[in-house]
Amino acid sequence: MIKESINLGSITAMICEKQQRASLTLVPAGMEKDVYPNKAASIYGMAQLHVRGDGHETPYARGLSMTGSNTAATMRMTACEKTENGVVITLKGAHGLTYMQTLTQAGRAILCCSKVKNDGDQPVTLDQVASFCLAGMTPFEEGLTPDCLVLHRFTSFWSAEGRHQSQTIEELNLETSWSKWAIKNVRIGQGGTLPVRGWFPVMALEDTRRNVTWAVNLGWAGAWNMELFRQKEDLVLTGGLTNFDDGHFRKTLAPGEEMILPEAGMTVVKGGMEEACEALLDVQAAKLNPRNETERTLNPMYNEYCDTWGKPTKDTVRAELEAIKDMGLSYFVIDAGWFGEEKQEWGKCTGDWTVRKAAFPEGLKIISDEIRAAGMIPGLWFEAEVAAIESKILYEHPEMFVKDDGKIIIETDRAFLNLTQEDAQAYLKERIIDFLRDNGFGYIKVDYNNTYGLGFDGFESLGESQRQCVLGTHRFFDAMRKELPELVIENCSSGGHRLEMSMMQRSDMASFSDAHECADIPLIAADLHRLILPRQSQIWSVIRKDDSLRRIIWSQSATLLGRMCVSGPVDKLNAEQMDAVRRGVEFYREAAPIIAEGSTRVYRKDITNYDHAHGWQAAVRCGEKGILVVAHAFENNGGEMTLDNDFQGYRIADVYADAGCGAQLEGGRLTMKVNGDYCGMGILLVKE
Repeated sequence: MIKESINLGSITAMICEKQQRASLTLVPAGMEKDVYPNKAASIYGMAQLHVRGDGHETPYARGLSMTGSNTAATMRMTACEKTENGVVITLKGAHGLTYMQTLTQAGRAILCCSKVKNDGDQPVTLDQVASFCLAGMTPFEEGLTPDCLVLHRFTSFWSAEGRHQSQTIEELNLETSWSKWAIKNVRIGQGGTLPVRGWFPVMALEDTRRNVTWAVNLGWAGAWNMELFRQKEDLVLTGGLTNFDDGHFRKTLAPGEEMILPEAGMTVVKGGMEEACEALLDVQAAKLNPRNETERTLNPMYNEYCDTWGKPTKDTVRAELEAIKDMGLSYFVIDAGWFGEEKQEWGKCTGDWTVRKAAFPEGLKIISDEIRAAGMIPGLWFEAEVAAIESKILYEHPEMFVKDDGKIIIETDRAFLNLTQEDAQAYLKERIIDFLRDNGFGYIKVDYNNTYGLGFDGFESLGESQRQCVLGTHRFFDAMRKELPELVIENCSSGGHRLEMSMMQRSDMASFSDAHECADIPLIAADLHRLILPRQSQIWSVIRKDDSLRRIIWSQSATLLGRMCVSGPVDKLNAEQMDAVRRGVEFYREAAPIIAEGSTRVYRKDITNYDHAHGWQAAVRCGEKGILVVAHAFENNGGEMTLDNDFQGYRIADVYADAGCGAQLEGGRLTMKVNGDYCGMGILLVKE
């Protein structure tokens, strides 16, 4: 039975009821008449929570899933209040638990905000509580709907972020059992504080028969869990914080206490996976608040790391600054190694944040002033939440660090600040926020290069300690925003390990990857168009004195897939090389309005292996200001690629390519030609 239908822009949210349980089904607006009410409703309700000691309604669930617990089965909808652009749904059940979910329209998607409260008179211990549960998929056909459902996921590892994976329900062995008795499920998640390690917290389920796709995106910088679950005809997609089985999460709510759950984006579209992922990005876009003109125009920047590799000095900075001062870049970032004692390696002395006197004898204020005098905003690197094994703070204040069974956790030369503690927060304010202000920096790159794992001592479970510490990370980022409103924040975690919604909304941009000079940069960067906004995806173009013009153009054109960040020893380039860099910067400025606001489709030919790619890739981004085509030819590319897209009514306004390479537009078809391996180019099309 469908109890309520709420229009949220392009989506209709249906609150359905089966066996007195309220479940949530989403359908594209206009397709309500195609829904089978009994199929849309599910016994798996919106409030999927598991109280310690719970059993399950479904056989063989224990140790496999916490969905469908006895407590979840008791939750009943008590209120459904429509707001100006959303709805607030309240459910109450056993143990005095109240679960409240707010759904708010965000462009072509929905922002889902949930919380759970103990309204009883006794403490309640939760082993799981999900942020969302979408049920009734697919509601457009009765029965088991064979041969039409595909699950999309996105794998992610260091320097290999966001690769798409799709499998049919049949390939996943998610057909029901003969009696529809035992459960089946597919789970993905993360156990530590590198949330985009292994998988992105994104899932999409496509109904290929109806050309409808559901997608969800979880915003959490710690351990999380997502699950596609099935017992009977419908499929259920649920997710949120990790649970006790996967991440040792257990939280006791005292009477009157409530817990805010991680936010999620949800959508359903008339279209496939690409359209669904694009719609989900509207949730991230709604959170954007550009700090300055550069963030509005996406003007390019420079980071010195791939020149000095952690050994910057006043002399290297001044030489780089002299080389690029007339290029019109907006930020100059001094990366790792500006701190510590003379003979210390930067990776072993993070945490004290005292200026390396041998490298910067006059301090950093004079350097930041020189950067501003050259027309750029100075930036500085920190790995804020850790201290390395040679840092003074680690041994002078061991009480500030997370411990396992009383022993400080050390992982890859790093200990981790316990950001649940006030002294740790105060330390970051003094050593980072105040330091940035006092030394005139307007940009910070916040790195995070490992994880302490499931959690640490001091709370009722490892998972709860980690949850509290992640909230401490959010608190630190929010404090930077409050104390330094104009500060531009870059989210980096060994490149792309924190490319999730809660950190992206607290940052202006993010390092897309640590693939600084790899040939697969265009492939990774294009994949990420589905998962983060290109205007927030910082892509490096590392230029070296031995680079050919072809290599420089390859690197520069890859940055057209996001935010351009030039790096490398720019002071050692010859005039011809500098001209190629400068032309790339100028072309980027032309294309920036399309990068900022557009829609991307990626076309590939013969690409299977990313490390040794063959063939072509062309990313076509369409915006109000025109069309940007970013093409890269790898090995065995055939010399020519034609896009059959209809470009009628457009003309080529500019091409950024090596000599002997180029593009031609005839009869609405775009043909690109190259004269060898590893050629990149950008083509800008504008209306006739």
